[in-house]
Amino acid sequence: MTYIASSLIAVLAAAGSTYAQLPEPYVNYPNGLSPVFDQGFFAGTASPTFSIQQWPSGTAPQSCVNELAWNGCISGRAVVYNVTYTDCPTPWVFCRCDNADLSINQMADFFGRMPVHLRSVVRHPMAVHQDGCSAYATTGSDDGDIVMQGNCNTESIWLHETGHQLDARGLGNGVGFSTSPAWINALYADSCAADDYGNTALWEEFAQMTVVAQSDTIYNVVPQQAIPGCFNNQLAALEGAFKASHLTYGGTCISRIPSSPSVTAVWKRGISRRGVQRVGPCKFKNITPPHKH
Repeated sequence: MTYIASSLIAVLAAAGSTYAQLPEPYVNYPNGLSPVFDQGFFAGTASPTFSIQQWPSGTAPQSCVNELAWNGCISGRAVVYNVTYTDCPTPWVFCRCDNADLSINQMADFFGRMPVHLRSVVRHPMAVHQDGCSAYATTGSDDGDIVMQGNCNTESIWLHETGHQLDARGLGNGVGFSTSPAWINALYADSCAADDYGNTALWEEFAQMTVVAQSDTIYNVVPQQAIPGCFNNQLAALEGAFKASHLTYGGTCISRIPSSPSVTAVWKRGISRRGVQRVGPCKFKNITPPHKH
């Protein structure tokens, strides 16, 4: 099930038949994105050198307290880290439950493989334990977090969830790009979606196309398409808006989202999350086997 902001629902209601453009009649990657793209991401990217400093127990960012508790991570099991990359002087604050399937080194590596501009749309990366893998993003004026639930040990999933933040924040005007005329017109002009999961919603298709656009930015080619060219208008719209500003490597970490306030890390299971806009949990098929780092 996908939870979205009421304002986004209103936009889609106003669009009427626009939303009916999904599902598209075809998908370009019937087996999902991971088997096609992840090997290339691991071969063609590397995280900047990073340092990790664990916080003393007892405090955590408020949003980490909220999201970890939402995922059943009880008080005392949260671990918080400053992760500082050589391409940004301000650390990102990562949070994980102590039984999370991803280690902090894995989290820092997956996150660091993205361009620093793209990382800058994320406030806190988080990880919790779960069988399998799903993930979600919190979006809104006071959010910006991505949460990995389970062994989400592959780059395309990290790109997908960060794509939700790019969608929500990249234009800087409070309106998601996936509900903009540019994106809707591109969908009308195309005959396919990226894959079955992208074919479920405007914002999921945008997040999946973020994965495609990042690969295209690295290699200047879109690999192994079932129907070459069938989503070219979407790809052009996304790259036209974000390739130079967010998908190209190099540059600096400008316009970072400030960390949420530090609070006493004591909470109860099932904490209320009223008012938080959540996109997900996103579930993906045919995830490539885990990579070790």
